[in-house]
Amino acid sequence: MPKVTNQLGLLLAESGFLTDEQIEKAHERAMASGVTLGRILVASNDIEEKTLNQTLEVLVHLRDNAMFTEGDALEVLGMMKAEADGKIKDADKSQLKSFFSRKGSPMRVGELLVRSGLVSETEVMNAVEEGLLTRRKVGQVLVSKAYLTVDVLEMALNLLEGIKSGEVDASEAAKNLREAHSYPESDDDDNE
Repeated sequence: MPKVTNQLGLLLAESGFLTDEQIEKAHERAMASGVTLGRILVASNDIEEKTLNQTLEVLVHLRDNAMFTEGDALEVLGMMKAEADGKIKDADKSQLKSFFSRKGSPMRVGELLVRSGLVSETEVMNAVEEGLLTRRKVGQVLVSKAYLTVDVLEMALNLLEGIKSGEVDASEAAKNLREAHSYPESDDDDNE
């Protein structure tokens, strides 16, 4: 029996979404291609995009919240599986909806970058997955993949601080980030 070592694969297998064999095959394809495991699973129709995004969200909670345990993660994925199978209880459905609601949660850097139009949601989700594997932050992964520069990341992080403190509106922050970094600056512009 294969041994799943990737945390994403482990949660998907333990919650019943996929078998160890499906995960292992996808993992081999991911290693050979350099594409993340989650992308391989979606591309091969083993899981839906929504399931990948929600599972990555659960993994982010597991990484960032000391009170959220692996048992909690498996409980959430169990509810997701029951929902996918059409067997979810109303109380669990309500709890699941509440878990994935971003209402009242602080904005994250990936969300601001997507709202600004500088990166796609898929690029951010790939960065989340890679960051979880390599223990790096999403912004670090996006910079390493050349989706954005260090300057863009620093501006986004500064704008996030302004959003958290209430000094900056999220929509205005996204607009400012987009306007500041949508077009490459050139020294030639000054000479025209």
